[in-house]
Amino acid sequence: MSGKAVITGASGFVGRLLSRRLEDRGYRVTRVVRPGGSKVSDAAVYEADIRRPGALNTVLDDGVTLFHMAAQADIRKSVDRPRADYEVNLSGFFEVLESARQCHARIVFPSTGSVFDRTSPLPLSEMSRMRPNSPYAAAKLAGEAYCSAYWRSYGLDTRVARIFSIYGEGLQRFAVYDLTRKIMQNPQRVELRGDGMQIRDYLHIEDVVEGLITIAENGRPGEDYNLASGVPVRIADLATEIGHLLGYSDLALMPDGEIPQGENPAWYADITKIRDIGFKPRIALSEGLRNTVRWIQKQSEVA
Repeated sequence: MSGKAVITGASGFVGRLLSRRLEDRGYRVTRVVRPGGSKVSDAAVYEADIRRPGALNTVLDDGVTLFHMAAQADIRKSVDRPRADYEVNLSGFFEVLESARQCHARIVFPSTGSVFDRTSPLPLSEMSRMRPNSPYAAAKLAGEAYCSAYWRSYGLDTRVARIFSIYGEGLQRFAVYDLTRKIMQNPQRVELRGDGMQIRDYLHIEDVVEGLITIAENGRPGEDYNLASGVPVRIADLATEIGHLLGYSDLALMPDGEIPQGENPAWYADITKIRDIGFKPRIALSEGLRNTVRWIQKQSEVA
């Protein structure tokens, strides 16, 4: 399948790879970046403030699939600055959704596994109870609700990709990157947030992008899909495995015992629904971690 795609947040970690993979499949891709957010001189790069009404109308039509990747994706920042998070993640998305409605474009909306109630039984399915624990998750869940409302009210083709924990080469943030850097700096004292027993569900960036495209091509309008590996991983075990890859067999893990505000202590997904439309994670955590740790080591050598 090919066609036309518009990607907001195209200069971000996911947006960059998604743009390339769609072009590899024959899509004509327009990259949307914030004003001043790209130094690339390219007719297919469009600068726009997504918070402005109608900002995307000139690049959308009824043959476009819009991947809305622009977001403030840091839970801690959302706790510290909830208004700024709201303005981008909900107010901004509303204007994007309105443009899609006016231009009859299909929209793929990336949400987050953190929308689920922290007390919901694991694994989390699309039917599990949702109760946000942070302003970031609240904005994403509200975005999901708007997608459902626009499908039911206007027949707008909206599809939700509920992404869990991303990692991979090129991502300079979040647990895998932070733990690798900490261990490289001092394997004798590796500080962990929380008790180390937090559970996460890690999906390599290549599989995240493949999942987004699968939802766009094979998913159903008005539906939501968990985009994850379905494999639970404890943070302490993740740190230990990264230590092994770095050549340290006996790390000194130092949990601080405190779960940061806004974070859920445990999550992993039931991915039956997205498997049913053809998605299957291809990169096992062992392989993905090996490649990611090697990339981080090379980056440190260059620095």
